[in-house]
Amino acid sequence: MKINSIKIVDFRGIDDRTFEFNPSFNVLIGENGSGKTSVLEAIAASINSYVAISQGRNVRPIRKDDVRVQTFGHSIEKKTKTQLIAEGEIDGKTISWEIRKVHFDFGFRHGNESNIRNIAKKHLEEVSEDGGKNVVLPVFNYLGCGRLFSEPSKSLKTLPKGSRFEGYYNCLDSTSSIKRFASWFKTMELAHLQGKENAKWRAQVVKRAVSNCLEGWDSIFFGIEEDQLMAVKDTKEKEILPFSYLSDGQRNIVGIVADIAYRCVLLNPFLEINAAKESPGIVLIDELDLHLHPKWQRVIVSKLKETFPKIQFITTTHSPFIVQSLTNNELIDLEGKNMDDDYVKIGIEDIAEGEMGVKQPYRSERFIEMQSVADKYYKLIEEGKNVSSSEELRKLKVKLDELMIPFYNDPAYVSYLKSFQHLLNK
Repeated sequence: MKINSIKIVDFRGIDDRTFEFNPSFNVLIGENGSGKTSVLEAIAASINSYVAISQGRNVRPIRKDDVRVQTFGHSIEKKTKTQLIAEGEIDGKTISWEIRKVHFDFGFRHGNESNIRNIAKKHLEEVSEDGGKNVVLPVFNYLGCGRLFSEPSKSLKTLPKGSRFEGYYNCLDSTSSIKRFASWFKTMELAHLQGKENAKWRAQVVKRAVSNCLEGWDSIFFGIEEDQLMAVKDTKEKEILPFSYLSDGQRNIVGIVADIAYRCVLLNPFLEINAAKESPGIVLIDELDLHLHPKWQRVIVSKLKETFPKIQFITTTHSPFIVQSLTNNELIDLEGKNMDDDYVKIGIEDIAEGEMGVKQPYRSERFIEMQSVADKYYKLIEEGKNVSSSEELRKLKVKLDELMIPFYNDPAYVSYLKSFQHLLNK
């Protein structure tokens, strides 16, 4: 499944906008408060139309706080018209569906959702038939800024064999942790030790995915004696560390990649070792660059594309390094700029200034401020040459001193400014 576009009306900070998406990778940029996370939340709410069928409940409905209300008047109801209209492709068909919130206090109302809900019901029925059909289920995942990829508690329980639809468990919870994956991974490692070959390839799908994306480390495994996730570097000494010893950036990558890969395995087990490569779906990631060194930021997009080639990614970032790694039609600017350049050919400074609105990125903010103060200082000096009154001259010198105050910790710069003051006496 892929989402082609979504129209968002009165949802969070967005009044009425339509966004179109690349079928492979999408990066949303914009200043804080421009609505990047709101777009991800809207897509998650629309995906809920499918996920709710398998979970038997509305996982992510439109909440009160999602409604954008500017004026109240006598009643809030007539101002409530929050609406999400999505268009996408699933099972080779192009469909559209809608959800909306009509009453502020009483949940949300399904709009024209029958298309996507009927497909979800059809998938549920096919999987539930005797023997179960090998229908490909789409992968959905929302990884927000609150994702918790810290070391899960010790003594993790193993998980019994369950439904394929467990791959949707908490898939739209933006604060999901690594705990459930770790329990599943432990189960697979133990089952493999008991000679169950299907457990071996299931764990191997995750290991390959992590190995392909994790810079500096080769793979992960579950340490039975340590009872926790472990990372391994395939050197002569076979360096091995607990997951908790990895950096925030490394844990972030492991958490993202492992969470997606194990959902691919759960949802489409008949694809076996190719589950990550062959599973389609939609993955939402807020702040893709979270905790990542610039070197990783430059390659993470290509690594995710290579590891999950059939999944559509919709992400946000503040990193010019990630923008530089994009091709045409993969960047969406929420402030309305036309984003159709070939960014791999553009320098970081040009991207920061042209696409992200950073003034003179090749200079520090303090240098720019110092330059501005020097210009003002010299301008006042020039004005002072025509001052005849001693009182006016005194006021002028006070202004000059005030300009220098923020820079007294830089004696060379202060001395530079003072060197112009002798011009006032000429």
